[in-house]
Amino acid sequence: MAPRKGRRTQRRDLLQGVSWTGGDVWCHEPVDLAVAGGTVVTPTAITRADVFVAAGRIVAVLPAAGEALAPSCPRARRTLDARGCLVLPGAVDAHVHFREPGLAHKEDWEHASLAAIAGGVTTVLDMPNVVPPTSTAARLAAKAALVAGRSRCHFALYGAMAAGGLDELAPMASAGARGFKVFLGETTASLPAPDDGELLQALARAADLGLRTMVHAENGGVLRASVARLVAPGGPGCDPASLAWHGLARPPVAEVEAVARVCLLAASARAALSIAHLSTAGAVAEVRRRKAAGDLDVRGEACPHHLLLTADQAATLGALAKVNPPLRSAADVDALWAGLADGTIDTVGSDHAPHASAEKEPEGGKITGAASGFAGVQNTVTLLLAAVAAGRLSLRRMVELCAEGPARAWGLWPRKGALAVGADADIAVWRPGPPPAPPRQWSLHPDSPLTRLRRPGGALVATLLDGEVVFAGDRPVGPPRGRWLRG
Repeated sequence: MAPRKGRRTQRRDLLQGVSWTGGDVWCHEPVDLAVAGGTVVTPTAITRADVFVAAGRIVAVLPAAGEALAPSCPRARRTLDARGCLVLPGAVDAHVHFREPGLAHKEDWEHASLAAIAGGVTTVLDMPNVVPPTSTAARLAAKAALVAGRSRCHFALYGAMAAGGLDELAPMASAGARGFKVFLGETTASLPAPDDGELLQALARAADLGLRTMVHAENGGVLRASVARLVAPGGPGCDPASLAWHGLARPPVAEVEAVARVCLLAASARAALSIAHLSTAGAVAEVRRRKAAGDLDVRGEACPHHLLLTADQAATLGALAKVNPPLRSAADVDALWAGLADGTIDTVGSDHAPHASAEKEPEGGKITGAASGFAGVQNTVTLLLAAVAAGRLSLRRMVELCAEGPARAWGLWPRKGALAVGADADIAVWRPGPPPAPPRQWSLHPDSPLTRLRRPGGALVATLLDGEVVFAGDRPVGPPRGRWLRG
């Protein structure tokens, strides 16, 4: 049904700050759906409201009318009762490893995208360290084709910024890359890090293309030297099966130095950055300093595991809690929360990176042989809702970190990340408070220190993609509807 002019109304949309007085509301009449009576978080307010959807987009957000929609509201073919619930924009997780192609024994797109919508995540940005790596335009197109028709959430793809790949950046941008990812240290399906000269050139090329680069900021040379010291005769003597060993192998200085160096190079190249998974007080301070200087567009990202767990708290889990960069000290966790509070950290991403169980429990028990990473995309929002309930984070700030911030960083705003007129109707409805039972985990390999050690803070009622319910009643609804969001 084509949109047409709806009725006039003298009401003011208090949520969006848009005056409807004396103007016409453009929407379908009737609209397709009303999400009614919930506590809605918009870019400007938190209040009870009704959200109206037509043709996959939000056409009105009006103060809640009570038990039933008021006569002056648009008529709706369907109503989703959200009374007593939080109505949030679908989260945008800009840091996931859905492992295809080549690593589907760790995770596959069906399970991973189902885990996403089960956690109120409606858009993900997938990393390029797969097999083969997403390092050419042809591989990026092949990856998009592989995922087409299988994803239950919307998705965008990063291209790899790796040694020897300078001439591939522009073709990947043309092929639809949303941004680039560079690993400055060892990673799964390792991509060789460019040296500083090539990195400077690559950042300048990314700037010319108008694309942001996400950086895994750990100095590879420092990592190699730290491991050599640990295994050398007369080394520190740390138990190689312990989580502490991994922390010594990847010391904080590796992150702090890499953040400082890549920010310096990016400022020279006038390139936009996102620093992935900040884990140390020193790295947070470096990002804060760069933001204050005003010479660099740099966004800071934190992950739930670095925010909610210390190495000591997870020590008994051993290799299950192994992740790059490692879990850190209580002082580092406090610094991350300070970064959330003062705006140094702009986004929260899960770094969803599952492995097969055997890869997390290697023969001999030494943590050196265990893979780094674990599942997370399903649990980010509910764990942060627990932090909201505990008073550590405001609800508005949580939405900024999980939806608005990543949407802005990666060129998806204002269609994604907001409940606002004209935005896509990607919506998550949550019932606040701990669920009566732990929710089913949908990842192929869902075990995680977060699900073992931290309690969820909300129960998902429904997830909507483009105005269609795709998850409700603790199960997926309908076929996969996710679209490729080309850069």
